Amino acid sequence: MLNIPVYKFNPATYNQTIATLIDICNQYGFSHLPVVEKGIYRGMIRYDDLVNIESKNDLLKNHTYFLEKIYLSDRMNWTESLSNLMRNEANIMGVLDLSGSYVGVCLLDDILNLISEKSFINEKGYVLVISKLTSDISLSEVAQIIESDGGKILGILLNEQGHTTELEVKIQTDDINEIIQSFRRYDYHIISQMEEDLHLQELKEHSDFLRRYLEMGEN
Repeated sequence: MLNIPVYKFNPATYNQTIATLIDICNQYGFSHLPVVEKGIYRGMIRYDDLVNIESKNDLLKNHTYFLEKIYLSDRMNWTESLSNLMRNEANIMGVLDLSGSYVGVCLLDDILNLISEKSFINEKGYVLVISKLTSDISLSEVAQIIESDGGKILGILLNEQGHTTELEVKIQTDDINEIIQSFRRYDYHIISQMEEDLHLQELKEHSDFLRRYLEMGEN
């Protein structure tokens, strides 16, 4: 996770009360908490689910059905990490190492700060919005299509919408039409494209997903 801080954070355990976990979420402003039991990462528990549990003195072990097996891997880049957090409406996520062991948490704010320095916003290029069935999406394939046609990827944002995933790709290229035709040959649906020299305000108007994280980053 290049340049993305991973913080040491004591995860929740099965023997903690719901009230205790709610207090922790409120203290830090977290949307979720990572849960580790007997040294094994069990997933994330949502704050919204915790507050809806009637008995706040009950133990988490009696409500493990709320756990979501979502996490970030230290192999993920910033675009994958952002997409994972946004897709799960989370401002925090547990991070696992290559062996699947819990190592800490990553915060949405840190990724948003990183994005503000990234070429997706700062460099000129074409913004191409494409979609495909989620089960058929491959970032490596997207990169291969663009690079085989002489393009350079400046950034990719993903927005999963049920069975389909929308990708917003910013590209530097001398021939965007060639890249568009290549995507069509690989059964990607072309939603829209934008010209070079796109201003930040136009980016916001174009994509609700992009607007959401940009506005969060400005707060």
